[in-house]
Amino acid sequence: MIANPPYVRTQVMGARKAQKLAAAFGLSGRVDLYYPFLIAATEALRPGGLLGVITSNRFLCTQAGAAVRDFLSKSFDVLEIIDLGDTKLFEAAVLPAIFIGRRVSATGTRPKARPARFIRIYTHTPGDEPHMAQLRRAESVYALLDHPASGTYRVPEGIFDVTFGQCGLPPNAQSPWAMLADEESAWLESVQRNSVGSLKDFALVRVGIKTTADRVFVRSDWESLPADLRPEPQVLHPLLTHEDARRWRADPDKHIRAKILYTHEVVDGRRQPIDFRRFPRALRYLNSYRDELESRKYVIEAGRKWYEIWVPQDPQAWALPKVVCPDISPAPRFYLDHSGMMVDGDSYWITLRPGQSEELLYLILAVANSRLMATYHDLAFNNRLYAGRRRYLTQHVAHYPLPDSNKPESRELIRLVRSYLTQADPSPDRAQQFEKAVNEMVAAAFSTAGNPRRGERQ
Repeated sequence: MIANPPYVRTQVMGARKAQKLAAAFGLSGRVDLYYPFLIAATEALRPGGLLGVITSNRFLCTQAGAAVRDFLSKSFDVLEIIDLGDTKLFEAAVLPAIFIGRRVSATGTRPKARPARFIRIYTHTPGDEPHMAQLRRAESVYALLDHPASGTYRVPEGIFDVTFGQCGLPPNAQSPWAMLADEESAWLESVQRNSVGSLKDFALVRVGIKTTADRVFVRSDWESLPADLRPEPQVLHPLLTHEDARRWRADPDKHIRAKILYTHEVVDGRRQPIDFRRFPRALRYLNSYRDELESRKYVIEAGRKWYEIWVPQDPQAWALPKVVCPDISPAPRFYLDHSGMMVDGDSYWITLRPGQSEELLYLILAVANSRLMATYHDLAFNNRLYAGRRRYLTQHVAHYPLPDSNKPESRELIRLVRSYLTQADPSPDRAQQFEKAVNEMVAAAFSTAGNPRRGERQ
C-alpha cells in the first residue's frame, strides 16, 4: 500500500471530531488526521504486506506522536524512514517524512530483520565554511535517495546536509525515534555523560499565558479605549512576547509593549479568578466581549468562569527571575528577565526550583544560547522547521543537559554572562568575543569541542 494521507491538525478538525477519531482508533492527546489513516492502512494489510506512506515528520519526535510511534513499532518491521525536512520537494505546509515498513503477523511474530535505515535531508545552514570545501554534487534530491551517503551536497534545488545511518527505535514510545549516524550518537552520549543532570532537575520550563482570545485580553492600545471601558491599571500587566526576544536580554529599543488583562490572583496561597466587581471598568470591558468569551465552551465545561484566561500559569511565579525564549526561532534567543513581567504564549519561561541558587540561571542562559546546545537540540529532538527554524518546546528544553555548576568552566561561564549583562550596549566586537568565549567554555564544560558530524572544531 502506498499512500499520501491528508494532514489536518486537531485545531482545524475541531475537538469533537478529533475526540471521536481518537476513541475509534485508540489514540490519545492531540490527533492529526494522518494518525488514524496510518492505523486504517495497517489494518488493511496482510502480514508481510508493505506500507509506504508520506506524512508530516512531526510524529517522529513529538509527545503527541508517541501513540503513533508505539503503534507502528508494534505493527511493523520498520525498514526505512526518510526525513525530507525542508527540501520542499512538493507544496506542503509540513515537513514531510516517508515511512516504509513490513506488517508483522497478528501474533507479533517477526522475521529476523535488518535494522531500519534512515536518510535525513535538510537545507544546509550558512556559516559552516570549513565544511564547504567538502561540498559534493548530485543531479537532484532524488539522486541522493537512490545512493545515499552522508555529506553536504549541491543540487539544483539548493545545498543540503544529508545524513545516512541506522534508526534507533527505543522501547519507550515516549522517546523520539533517533535518526543519528554513529558519530552523532557517540557525541550525544559524551555530552550526556559529562552532565550533572537535565535542566528539568533544577528548573521548571513552562509555556507562557494562553488566553485563547488574544484580541480581547492582549492589546497595546488600552489607553485609546473610552474611559468607562478602560480596565483599571491593577489588572493590566506588561507582557513579554516573541517580538521582545533577542539573545541574552530583551530588546531595549521596544517602547510600546503589549499589556494583558490578567484574570487571576492568589488568595490564601491558591490561584483563583479575580472577582471583577472590584474593577467595574474591567468588568464592563469583559462584558462587551461576553458572547465571544462564552463561545469558548471548553472553558465553561471545565468549570471555569466565562471570562478566565485559559492558561494563566502561577501568578506568584511571574515575579521570579527567569530565562525566556520564543517558541520558534532560527537560532537560540534565550534572555534573562528580572522585571517580573508576564510571558505570552508564543514564548517559554524558565524559573529555578526552590533551593537553587540564582546564579544557576546564568549557567542555563550560557548553555542554552551556545552553539553546542543548538547542535544537541537538532540531533536529540529532530524538530527543525522550514528555513532552519527550531521549536523550543518544554519537552525539548527541559531535557537540555547541564554541566556541574561547581566545575571551573561553569564558574567562568556564570562570571562571563553576569559581567556581559551589566554592559548597557556592548560593541559588536565585544559581543563577538563574548559569544566565542561562551561557545568555547560550554564545550570545555562538557569536555567536548568537536562537531559530531565531522569531527571538526566548531
